[in-house]
Amino acid sequence: MGKSKFVSTVLVGGLVMLSALTGCSKDTAAPAAASVKPAESKAAAATPKPADPVKLKLAMWDAKGDLKFWTDKVKEYTKLKPNVTVDIEMVPDNGGQYLKVRLAANDLPDLFYLKPAHMQIYKQSLLPLDDLVGAKNNKFPARIDGKILGAPLVSFSEFVYFHPSIFKELNLDVPKTMPEFLSTMEKIKTNGKYTPIAIGGKEDWTFYPFMEFGPHILSGDENYLANLAKTPEPFGEGSTFDKAGKIIKEMSTKKLAGPDALSISFDQSTQLFESKKAAMIAAGQWYYGDYATKVKTDEDLGVFPLPFRSTESEPLTSMTVSDMNIGINKNSKNVEEAKAFFDWMFSKDVYQSFINMAQQFSTINGVSTDLPFFNKWTEKYPFKPFIYSATDEGFAKVSGAAQFDFKKAAQEIYSGKPIDTLEKELNNKWKKAVESNK
Repeated sequence: MGKSKFVSTVLVGGLVMLSALTGCSKDTAAPAAASVKPAESKAAAATPKPADPVKLKLAMWDAKGDLKFWTDKVKEYTKLKPNVTVDIEMVPDNGGQYLKVRLAANDLPDLFYLKPAHMQIYKQSLLPLDDLVGAKNNKFPARIDGKILGAPLVSFSEFVYFHPSIFKELNLDVPKTMPEFLSTMEKIKTNGKYTPIAIGGKEDWTFYPFMEFGPHILSGDENYLANLAKTPEPFGEGSTFDKAGKIIKEMSTKKLAGPDALSISFDQSTQLFESKKAAMIAAGQWYYGDYATKVKTDEDLGVFPLPFRSTESEPLTSMTVSDMNIGINKNSKNVEEAKAFFDWMFSKDVYQSFINMAQQFSTINGVSTDLPFFNKWTEKYPFKPFIYSATDEGFAKVSGAAQFDFKKAAQEIYSGKPIDTLEKELNNKWKKAVESNK
């Protein structure tokens, strides 16, 4: 869901002391030793040897504050353990391609962020975390084959962010169903003053609220992805993929995300929204911190759940995700130090300061987040959390073999590719992948 950007101690005291005690040459060694008193010899022997310098690498994408927070925070860890330095490495994408290259080269960082959907790819290189306090205290540990291989830093829900002042100006109500949502966007477009919804379609991942999560929510099945991997041809007419695709098609045909959504980046889309040139933008809870930092106020900001339902009699749900799983490279040269640093990251004081900065839901038992903004708006527009499960091995294998990505499919639909043509292509690839996975 998001995008990416990333961020020795040499101890010489022991060597100096050793030089002073042993002398500089064979000629002076015997007299120097003879001149040392017994008490002094015992004191010298009792002096602990300084720990060897250790450098750890923690790789992460830019998750709207994470990079700066951890770059600053790890300095505190070095004060606690002077022999350990932690370098923050910026991963240039959160789609996993960069780390896949590192995986193939057997050059993974000591610790790194992982998306839930990518856990299966890296499981052979991940250290089991079951015995670590930070994993035991986590509400949503990523279990693969019965072992905890990742611990998420955050949990968040998905929203449509909007400007209440624009809704008031245009006499609009917050939509409670998908037909109302589409109608609201059409009314905003007709007015001509604002772009109804900002989408940075140049980057396919920005379609995730509609196409990665849409079919999942519309299915009403939290095990949707696991079941998808067992269905030979799941993309035809009437499928939840088809329904979500038609929503995207309508938005494209009617230019509800502006005339050139496919030519603008995510950053450009947020600039449109933050400057009030766009009335809405769909994003996770993670976006709030970035908005507040740049706009300096949330006075003209509200949220409501993206209403994937046809009528108000149906449940109103919002995708709720645990994300930014911290994994440890089992082939790290400093596994024990990496484990100690992992537990420090999830220790109460450190994690509390992180989650307050992130303004997302806590994943650690006994740690809560003060979320006045979201508490206000979720009380006004309540919803039922829909838990996203993306670690199924079968889905990882089938989707990989079929080279399938919901977000890329959405971008193709938005660019004008006929849905039925795309669905036929996807079904052919998917069927072969399902059969080969049996």
